[in-house]
Amino acid sequence: MSKWRYEEKEDNRNYDQEAEELIKPLSLTQRYELYGIAHKQTQRSCSDTRMKELRAVMKAIENSHLIDRYKLSFIMNGYKTEMAAKGKPKDGAKKPWRKQT
Repeated sequence: MSKWRYEEKEDNRNYDQEAEELIKPLSLTQRYELYGIAHKQTQRSCSDTRMKELRAVMKAIENSHLIDRYKLSFIMNGYKTEMAAKGKPKDGAKKPWRKQT
């Protein structure tokens, strides 16, 4: 027995099974959205149990069938260049030279 009143509880949860049951009724687009949400939440600071839950959800989505790996990597990494991420259509259009009068 520790000198502190609060003792750590044993973690008997099966995170992988819970994640499988969570994503089972979801459509493909909802799975991609959930993957993006889980990825954003893993970048924040959170407790160990929360991190295990998020990792299990991401792993379950990655292992499910009909999931496009390239789309998942795009969700994880995003655009590779700044111009692709922040570019606007007018950036590529060249204005013709006009004589100033």
